Amino acid sequence: MKKQILLFTLTAGMVATVLMSSSGGAANGGLGNRTGAKGSTANCSGGSCHGGVSAATTATIRVDSAGGVEVTKYVPGMTYTVTVTGAHTSNNRFGFQFAAVSGVGAAQLQAGTFSALPTSVASRTASGLNIIEQSTGITGPLSKSFSWTAPAAGLGNISLYLIVNATNASGGPDASDVTANTSKILTELVTSSVPVVTNNVAVTAFPNPVIGQLNVQVGNITGAYSVAVYDITGKSVSNTSVEAGNVAATTSFNTSNWAPGAYQVVVESEGNRTVQQVVKQ
Repeated sequence: MKKQILLFTLTAGMVATVLMSSSGGAANGGLGNRTGAKGSTANCSGGSCHGGVSAATTATIRVDSAGGVEVTKYVPGMTYTVTVTGAHTSNNRFGFQFAAVSGVGAAQLQAGTFSALPTSVASRTASGLNIIEQSTGITGPLSKSFSWTAPAAGLGNISLYLIVNATNASGGPDASDVTANTSKILTELVTSSVPVVTNNVAVTAFPNPVIGQLNVQVGNITGAYSVAVYDITGKSVSNTSVEAGNVAATTSFNTSNWAPGAYQVVVESEGNRTVQQVVKQ
């Protein structure tokens, strides 16, 4: 009997340890990547802690540019707001994992960097990827936003992966704790065949967001340069050529006929390109 009691105590302690670790994030608890990206199991049922995938749990990913405009394309080097959400028909305690990768299969690599993580969210490493996950259980419905800066040009499509685990907060292994997976692809927005290079050209587009007139001020440049504006599909909506000296020059555009959304202001001179993102309200 004593052996049985001791075995039960040890087993209960091990289960409690796993559960406490998982509440702080699967990667943090040594349970790895569950997002659906490379090296992942794509569910939270490992270790007999939770159930599998269920339609009772929902998960969504939204990517916004400046001004809260949702996008499906990204500009290399630009920073976006990612919002992950999750819900369940009755469970009210949530965990999640999120990853952004380029490539496919086992060749997937980390794409971009994360910042401005909110309360109860942390950055971990699993499967060679930067995983964003909860640092403590989150009372639902789940809604967390953070910043993602897109990688340099040339990586092509970026895949975003999210898994949401909805639990009943019972404190023990429970098959009614179920998950949902979702993914989203962002395509690279190519606005010009001229490569992006680091330069000292100073470009300021204002006001941003813009309603009427958009002003583009360019400094630290000599000779002729072009200013072009592209919509989110890569279509040119306005462009002009400017002759300038060493002083700052300002070009203005009437945006009254532009549709609301995100636009890229591209300044090019002698093979250099500088990009600014603006939002038309």
